Amino acid sequence: MPPRPDFRARGHAEFPAAVPPGALADLRAACDALLAEPADDGGDGTHRIGLGRARQFLAHRHEEFPAVERFLLGPEMAAVVEACLGTPGYLFNEQFVVKGAGSGASFAWHQDGAYVGFDHTPYLTVWIALDDATEENGCVYLLARDLDRQPGLEPHVWQEASNELNGYDGDAPGTPMTAAAGDVVAFSSLTLHRSGENRTPRPRRAYVCQYSAEPLLDPATGRPKRFAKPVGEAPASA
Repeated sequence: MPPRPDFRARGHAEFPAAVPPGALADLRAACDALLAEPADDGGDGTHRIGLGRARQFLAHRHEEFPAVERFLLGPEMAAVVEACLGTPGYLFNEQFVVKGAGSGASFAWHQDGAYVGFDHTPYLTVWIALDDATEENGCVYLLARDLDRQPGLEPHVWQEASNELNGYDGDAPGTPMTAAAGDVVAFSSLTLHRSGENRTPRPRRAYVCQYSAEPLLDPATGRPKRFAKPVGEAPASA
């Protein structure tokens, strides 16, 4: 099936209540289990983007939680990915993103593709609200992008003090993607986005999973960037 025209025209699409209650509970439980571990800024080089408890990226742990893996490769995510990419595609990256209570750090304007490190076909980021996402607790903001007219990456500059790339210095505030827990915001790896600070007394949890139309292979190794798991082929229940 072809991608949704509104996704191509805006660079993003919304899927209210796309995560069933049981899957939402599984994602929250996995996130909380990982939060119980010591905080780490995670990754290396341009992927070292955490800021301790203020901004945590709990990455690449889905195989430790069978219910989470089944969801990532199952029908709900397949439907979202196919609507945006035209194919169920492949899971290649996933991480929980948590902004700490009262001091949760913002995240600068960027395109996700700027973090890949090599030329690649644009992919899809699926942002899942595990808690209600508001402007007060650090929701995502998007700049609409016509993917057919603006197909490339913008220049990005590494910000040493805040552990992040910045790819936009303009004045546009972006559209706040407020969301209820269980809602999905899907956007292209070319779509500029940022997130605000968490100024509330509770953490703001989200789950970010990324899908490509074909396996995303690192040319230096010939191996998948992270994963290359076909969507729609979820592991059987234990």
